[in-house]
Amino acid sequence: MSPLGSYLEWQHAQVSTPRPVLADVVRRAVGSEIDRIERIVEGYSNEVYRVRCADAQDVVIRIPRFDDAPSPAASQGEARAIEGARAAGVPVPEILLLDTVRIDGAELPVMVQRTVPGRPLGDVIDGLSRRQRHDVLTEIGELIARINGIDVEHPLDWPTAMSADLANRQANRDRILAGGFSAPEFDRMLGLLQGYVRDHPCERWVLCHGDLGPKHIFVSGDDADGAAVRVSGIIDFGDWKPGPPVHDLAVLRVRGPLLELSPLLAGYGAPTGTAYRRQLDLHTLIIALGSLEIGVDENDHACIERSRRQIRRIVGDLDNPSST
Repeated sequence: MSPLGSYLEWQHAQVSTPRPVLADVVRRAVGSEIDRIERIVEGYSNEVYRVRCADAQDVVIRIPRFDDAPSPAASQGEARAIEGARAAGVPVPEILLLDTVRIDGAELPVMVQRTVPGRPLGDVIDGLSRRQRHDVLTEIGELIARINGIDVEHPLDWPTAMSADLANRQANRDRILAGGFSAPEFDRMLGLLQGYVRDHPCERWVLCHGDLGPKHIFVSGDDADGAAVRVSGIIDFGDWKPGPPVHDLAVLRVRGPLLELSPLLAGYGAPTGTAYRRQLDLHTLIIALGSLEIGVDENDHACIERSRRQIRRIVGDLDNPSST
């Protein structure tokens, strides 16, 4: 157990960018001084600050302090992903500065974005009416389809890329067993995933957000019963990747397990046949196993329990497809 009760809090407590450095970044981005700063302790890669400027602008500063080898190329790739999504009609943050900053003797990438309006979906979803939930989830599905409509290059073919993924699952077998599964259950899941690679080849690599969850989807509007609630922004493309078109939907199922799947799939325009649902379930299994491994690593009992329940439900549906 880490000193502050979670690995994430402990990690962020290890670093803090000096205010003069942040002030210089803000001046370069928008030509204003800092009024106040709020540190955001979220994410495994970036040190993040929300800043209110003296001229009342609100911006977000992101510095990849926790990656093994942060590089300007990675930040430039994220910026291209954001701009590609914007060109496809997705509400994403405006990038105000993409540069480097010197901290503790190291040159690190820095990105300054204008804040998006609204609140994270996870903060408001429970207060929405049935109609509001349906409509906003349908819109989210439409926006994921726009992101996934962008073809991108991948250096590997499907079997090669997925063999590395399955090798990681095999290497982390002990974590999955520690998360509450037996050796025969692990073998069964690995067999299902080997079948996935064989039976559902990826015909095209597409742009994927990579970490799409309720905290990265912002919504705005009057949340009174019956009023319209719309997606106002999708943030944090730091984990973007080339992936199969089911990837972001699978990630969102794991990050937001209580979100209804039907309106998401309808908005996405997903095929209604059982083959597509099986493909999505199998890819979701990969993501859920990864989530379980993280929970075991960090001794996060809530994550372990949530992931275990979801994995058992998915495997049950895969073994009994008539029940879905």
